Amino acid sequence: MRLLYISTFMFHKKDEKAYGLPSCSDSFFEKYLDVFDSVRVLGEELRSYLSRSAMVEITNPRIHVEILPSNTKPKDFVNDRDVKRALTQEIARAEAVLIKPASRRGMMAIKIAEKLKKPYMIEMTGDIHNALMQSPSRVKRLYAPFLYRQIKKAIKRCKYGLYVSKEYLQGKYKIKGNMCGCSDVVLEPSTADVLQRRLEKIDAMEKDARIDLALIGFYQGNGKGVDTALRALARLPQNYHLSVLGNGTAENRQKWYEYGKNVGVSEERLHFPEPLPSAAHVLRWLDDYDFFVFPTRSEGFGRVVAEAMSRGMPCFATNICTMPELLPKECLFELDDDQRLAELLLEYTGNKALAKKCAQTNFEHAKDYDVDVLKNRRNAFLTEFKEYCLSKK
Repeated sequence: MRLLYISTFMFHKKDEKAYGLPSCSDSFFEKYLDVFDSVRVLGEELRSYLSRSAMVEITNPRIHVEILPSNTKPKDFVNDRDVKRALTQEIARAEAVLIKPASRRGMMAIKIAEKLKKPYMIEMTGDIHNALMQSPSRVKRLYAPFLYRQIKKAIKRCKYGLYVSKEYLQGKYKIKGNMCGCSDVVLEPSTADVLQRRLEKIDAMEKDARIDLALIGFYQGNGKGVDTALRALARLPQNYHLSVLGNGTAENRQKWYEYGKNVGVSEERLHFPEPLPSAAHVLRWLDDYDFFVFPTRSEGFGRVVAEAMSRGMPCFATNICTMPELLPKECLFELDDDQRLAELLLEYTGNKALAKKCAQTNFEHAKDYDVDVLKNRRNAFLTEFKEYCLSKK
């Protein structure tokens, strides 16, 4: 049975080959292939603010990508008719449909699936309501409650829902049917040597030597809190450095260099490594850093935090959305609170026993998200959904 996956994920096609961002490459979709024969993904074209050089080829022959016109932004609404026509054709041929509902396209797909009496499930991977409420755009903040009501209304009759959180998203985007909490993070199996290397790294850390902070996420806007991280960095001694691993343009990077200069951070202390092609590469990259900071303004699950935890890293994040599901309260700080973030970094740098305790706690908690744990939970839920789809044929 083929699974039709309807999303707003961004792809690029060239010479009949499909390319996706590292977070939406083969490994992301292969988890559905344990239950379904193939996955047909409907996405949209890569936005201009993202670099094509960071994209990786979709090579698994059981994963097929089709790019539809975008109808997310107001200026894209002219594409509604073409999008609706394409969705109708795709859903009419489908046996099983998975829809990411937090967009106009997703809500449109739900209406079409219900009209055609096609079995579908939803997948909630983010809190679009909170994300819009944190936007610097007044228009987006005003639109947030309206969109939130639309999404809740659209999904309430859904019989199956897959959520990346344990509880948070289920509480905000509830359905009448079965809800399964299962993160989409891809971690390597936990091994004792990973934690041992981290503890040794903490033991060797000197407060006057270079301290490397890591942050992972798109940096074309303020969504991941790069501005908060830079203000915190300005409060710290000159030996603290920040590396932001993600996708963005040279113009974006220059903006952050200028922002850093304005708050007191020299260009030499801010780094933008080249994007990495896979989660495995990211995990190795994290091993070279001392602390993970994540001053995000909105998050569905926080895959990058779980990745850092699995490497035994002390992590500090904003106290929003699903972050309390991942980190202890003493490692959380309020939105935009750069002073508290700086205080935490100084405290954990100066107290190796505390940093090692945090590393061990994070490493153990990350085992809840080991690949086999998530695989078994997800496969059981997808199998139940597949049987439901078969019963509707």
